[in-house]
Amino acid sequence: MRLRVKRQKKYYLKCAGCGFVTPSFKAWFDQFQKCPNCGSKHSEVWYNTSYKRLPRFIKGNPQNFWHYFPYLPLVLKRHIITRYEGTAPIERWHFLEEFAKKEYGLTLEVHAYRNDLNGGTGTFKDVAAALAASIFKENNLKQYCIASTGNSATAYAKYLSIAGVNCSVFMPEDAIRASEATISSFGQQVFRVMGDYAKAKEVAAEYARRHHIQMSTGNIDPIRIEAKKTMVFEWLRQLGKAPDVYIQAISGGTGPLAIDKGIREIGHLYPDLQNPRFIMVQSDGCDPMVQAWEKAEAEGFPEGFEKNYPVIDNPKTNVPTLATGNPATYPIISKLVRKTGGSFVRMRESKLIPLGKLIAYEQKMVPGPASTVCVAGFFNALKKNLINDGETVMVNIGEGAVRAPYFLEQMIYTTQEVTNADECAPHEIDGYRDQLWKDVLND
Repeated sequence: MRLRVKRQKKYYLKCAGCGFVTPSFKAWFDQFQKCPNCGSKHSEVWYNTSYKRLPRFIKGNPQNFWHYFPYLPLVLKRHIITRYEGTAPIERWHFLEEFAKKEYGLTLEVHAYRNDLNGGTGTFKDVAAALAASIFKENNLKQYCIASTGNSATAYAKYLSIAGVNCSVFMPEDAIRASEATISSFGQQVFRVMGDYAKAKEVAAEYARRHHIQMSTGNIDPIRIEAKKTMVFEWLRQLGKAPDVYIQAISGGTGPLAIDKGIREIGHLYPDLQNPRFIMVQSDGCDPMVQAWEKAEAEGFPEGFEKNYPVIDNPKTNVPTLATGNPATYPIISKLVRKTGGSFVRMRESKLIPLGKLIAYEQKMVPGPASTVCVAGFFNALKKNLINDGETVMVNIGEGAVRAPYFLEQMIYTTQEVTNADECAPHEIDGYRDQLWKDVLND
C-alpha cells in the first residue's frame, strides 16, 4: 500500500488560471475536468519525477512515446495501451530546401515530422488517444464523448475501443464519410450533427451533461498536451535541437500549446532550448484565426487583440478536418504566436490538389489535405519573409491521404485510356516535374 501511495504522487494538475492543485486524474474527472476554485478547464500536468534521467531517455531507441513514461501522467505501466505511435521518423525534405535556395537564396534545413507514419490511425492525434485510453483504463472510466471534425474522433474511437471504453462521437454534417465508417467499425457510436463543428460541440456538451459523461475539453485538454509535448523530446532525440521555425495547419492548436509546455517543463535541464517561431496555416475556406491576426497586425496589436476574432458559421471548405469556424483557443494561441515572433498565414484551397501532387512526386509520400495545407504554409512563409537564412524549419505532417480517400482520388494525373498496346509507350518520370511545379507556383 505504501508503494502504491508513493506512485500516486508521480504527478499533479495545476490550474493555469488560479494555481489550484488537483492531485490526480481521478480527482480531475471527479471535478468534471475543471478547477473547483475558479471554474477554468485549463490545467497543466507537472511532475515530482526527477529529470536527471531524461537525457538518457532522449538518447534511446524507443518504439513508441511511452519510452518517456516517467514524464507522462500514468501511474502503472500495465495500463499502457499502444500501437507504436509518437516516435515516427523526422525526415529531411531536400526538395523544399532546394526551392528556398533557388528562389529566395536561403540556405535552410527543412524537416518533416511524419505523423502519417504513426501506428494507430496515421495522424497527429494518435499519441493523445493512446494516452487518453491508458488514463481512462487506469481510472476505470467507461464512457466518454468527443466532438471532432474527423481525425481526433477516429483515433479516440480506436484506442478507446482497445481500452474497453465506450466513446460517443459527435461529427459535423460535412465530416468525411471515411472517418465515420472507421469509427463505426470499431463499435463506437457516431452522431452526425446537422450543422457545423460548433454545433457538434454544443450537442456533445449537452449530451455529456445529461448523461454525466466525461467529454474532451478540446485543445487545452491536459491529456492531449502531455501526449503531444513528447514531440519536443523527439526533436532532441532525432535532431539534437529544436527547430527555429515550426509550421502547422491549425484548427484548434494543441500542437503549439504542447510544444510550449514541453519546453517550459524541461527548460531547467536544457537552458538554451526555446520555442520556435510558430507559423500557423489555415485555408481560405475556413480562416478565422488568419482574419483575426491580419486585423490585429494592421492595428499594431492593441491591448486585448487576442479577444477579437470572427466566427464563421458553417464554413465551406475542402479540408473538413480543419473546419473550426469558432476558434475558441485563438486568445491563447495568438498570444503564444505573437510571443515567439510567429504569424498566421493563409493558403488558397485551389492549390490543394496541385501541391498534393507535387509533394507526392518529390517526396514519394501522398499527403492528406491538412498536411498539404501545412506545406503550403512553408511556401507562403517564404513569400512573406518569415523564414531567415540558416534556419531549421519543421513542418508537421499531420495525416496521410489514406485518411481522405476523396483527396487521394484527385491525385490521378498520369492515367491514359487505351484500347490496345499500340496506344501505349514508355515514359520518363522526370517529364512530369516541370508541369507539377508550374501548377503550384503559377498564380
